[in-house]
Amino acid sequence: MANPTLHWRMLAPVTVTDQTAAGFMQALYQMGTATTYADGTTRTPGTFASPGTASLPASLGTGSAWTWNYDSTTFATGGKTAIYGYAPTTTAINQAVIIGGTSNVTGAVWKQLSTDARSASYLYMGIAKNSGVYTSWNNATTPFTAGDFTGFGFISTPISTYNYVIMWECEEAVAVQFVTAATGVVNNAMAGAFVDPLSANTANAETDGRLYGVATSGGAANMATTWLGTGATASAPLFVNSASAGDMHCVTFTPGAGTTVATSRFGNFTPAVSFTSRNGDLPQIPIQVWNGTQYVGQLRQIFMTRDSITGNEWQVGAAPKGYLLSASPSTACDAVILTY
Repeated sequence: MANPTLHWRMLAPVTVTDQTAAGFMQALYQMGTATTYADGTTRTPGTFASPGTASLPASLGTGSAWTWNYDSTTFATGGKTAIYGYAPTTTAINQAVIIGGTSNVTGAVWKQLSTDARSASYLYMGIAKNSGVYTSWNNATTPFTAGDFTGFGFISTPISTYNYVIMWECEEAVAVQFVTAATGVVNNAMAGAFVDPLSANTANAETDGRLYGVATSGGAANMATTWLGTGATASAPLFVNSASAGDMHCVTFTPGAGTTVATSRFGNFTPAVSFTSRNGDLPQIPIQVWNGTQYVGQLRQIFMTRDSITGNEWQVGAAPKGYLLSASPSTACDAVILTY
């Protein structure tokens, strides 16, 4: 049985002048607490009774709006060292996404994706399920008081190379993109219940019928304009897993367990910019993922489409139909559409 339809929205991109990990987390927190979307429509995030403290949200957001908080105490750096968000919809499984970044600290521990070693001036992302209250991202098991955690994977190369950030969200997942204005290079990450197992069998899905995971483009390379092609490590694609430290990763939780499974897109199909439907609409080609031997599921309201520029909105009349995510803010290239 298919999961409920998600409705992706884009927040207004933010230019970052403090090109540090703390500066970019401040920008993401600013986006996460915004009361409007990029198109000017109303956004209603939830709130924390005491922002900056370890607690559960006082209220959850409505529609597609996530609720974000921050940690300014870890390592006593004085700036935001982690931000974490809760989805606006909860099922039998409570999920939370965390983005963290800091300098190397003697004796620091954290849970890693594929032995990604901590490096200064990078950002990282991971997702928790059955999560409790946030405690510290500097933890060997989970940043929360309870539940399971994927571990952190790189979502940027050195953060000082980027100029602005884009964030998209839906009821059960969130995506971020870091953009370098001068060269048009980007890096990406996505986390949440973005994989639909298309099955309620307990071997295939969690008790709520979903799969939870994280996809990161890594810290070893910028995303190539051909990222939907062969899936080579050098192209830093989303939805492809590499076991090598620092590369792109994509994992989903094993249903009913705290372990993760390498999860990658299969099949290569990259429509050119001229590829449209007969009435000129953007094509929407479902993206399937597997674990290397077995089928895992289909991405939720994320479709391959014709070559496009990242951050653009697809409209029909005045109504948004979706948002484009690609590897360039200036050149049409391999793209997916996050549908509204």
